[in-house]
This record gives sequence, C-alpha cells and structure tokens, in this order.
Amino acid sequence: NYPVGPGTPRLTYRAKLAHALDDLRSFRPDLVAVSAGFDAYLRDPLADGTLLAEDFHWLGQTLRALNVPLFTLLEGGYSRDLPDLIFAYLKGVEGNNF
Repeated sequence: NYPVGPGTPRLTYRAKLAHALDDLRSFRPDLVAVSAGFDAYLRDPLADGTLLAEDFHWLGQTLRALNVPLFTLLEGGYSRDLPDLIFAYLKGVEGNNF
C-alpha cells in the first residue's frame, strides 16, 4: 500500500507512484490490471488532488515500460476534463507523445 494524502504535491505524488512501480517491476507480474481513477486531478471537483494531464501521460508511459500485458478499467474522476485525462493516459500507454 502506498498512501498519498489529499493535497500531496505533484512531484511527491509522482515519486510515490514511481516507487510503487519500481516495486511492481521487481515483482515481475505476468499481467497488470489498472483501476484508473482520475480523481487525483487538480481540478477534480470531489477530491483534493494535484496531478495534471501530463502526470497521467507519464503514468501510462511508465506502465508501458514494464513490458507486461496490461488492461485498464475506468474507476473514477469527475472533472469536465476527464476525456482529456483518459486520452493523455492512453497516449502514454500506447507510447505516443503528449
């Protein structure tokens, strides 16, 4: 478990994600399932997140770099920017530029 509190600065949040992904890489899974919640977004009306679209793109890129089969389910996110956030994440997963 890698808890991240409300209002955690972006770079601290990303460092925590990077640590979790390093641990995942060391585990060497056969498959990765992502419950994609976008409520950590800065402008999400129901949460106190700090992430930007580029952070979700980075996350997609980092998951792609694991070189493990991956599937993603949409879990949450309530911002009007949600389609853009999903697209940024998927572009990262596909290896496309942001």
